[in-house]
Amino acid sequence: MSQHPAHSQDQRHPGQPNPIDIQKALAGVAYPTTREKLVERARQNHANTDIVDLIDKLPDHDYDSPASVSKEISRIQ
Repeated sequence: MSQHPAHSQDQRHPGQPNPIDIQKALAGVAYPTTREKLVERARQNHANTDIVDLIDKLPDHDYDSPASVSKEISRIQ
């Protein structure tokens, strides 16, 4: 039996935040920025706890773009 196309597109495990939701949580961030400022912005944007916790697990260094944040998130997921 073949898998439903909608299911084959999503490679995340259940419970992992959607990358779009993560970017929405970080809306308004001025880059470059630090992990602490990313966490602060996610809280200001009322991101759910899973997203805030995930961002808080990022390595503590400067992030120069949304792509650099996404890349690090993909490494820890």
